[in-house]
Amino acid sequence: MPQITRAATGGGQHPARRPGRNAALSNGGHACSARPHADADGADALWTDLGSPWSVRAAAGQSVLVQASYGLVPIGWVQSVLRVLDDAPNQREGAPRARIRFDEKVAEGTKDLRPGDEIVVLTWLHLSPRDELSTHPEDDVSQPLTGVFSTCSPNRPNPIGLHRARIIARDGLRIEVDALEAIDGTPVVDVKPAIDPPA
Repeated sequence: MPQITRAATGGGQHPARRPGRNAALSNGGHACSARPHADADGADALWTDLGSPWSVRAAAGQSVLVQASYGLVPIGWVQSVLRVLDDAPNQREGAPRARIRFDEKVAEGTKDLRPGDEIVVLTWLHLSPRDELSTHPEDDVSQPLTGVFSTCSPNRPNPIGLHRARIIARDGLRIEVDALEAIDGTPVVDVKPAIDPPA
């Protein structure tokens, strides 16, 4: 049976317990998240099955079934003179021009991208390790180890790259941007308009 643990929604920590037979939801032969149980202090708790979709607490005491993993489909790929990781700068500064070649399947979604547009490109940094949770910022070992979610390190559980760029040219399903620090062949998972913070 998959491991069952408790997702706390308030109060102290308690050891995991198994829900009753009627509490489990069927999902491919695995026990899923179950109905809430009450803590000793009256707060509801949710059961989580680590091997299958799980539940999280939502508004008004509702529990919502959430997938344990999600799939990403590339919408395009980076074309760049940067061929290996060692050539790529850590940040936009020093990055060369690059092209993004969109997949034909998403052609309609690209129709309003024009030279001059400021965009944010989200990439999947496919060569980055996904098991790092702490790092020395900017690979400077003189700096203390820092949790990756407080850094821009590409090495993280979900290696999503975030790149602000300006479109300088377009040719069919290819756009050229002024600077991009991702290497050649990096999958692109989304493009959004860049929005400046309120003044």
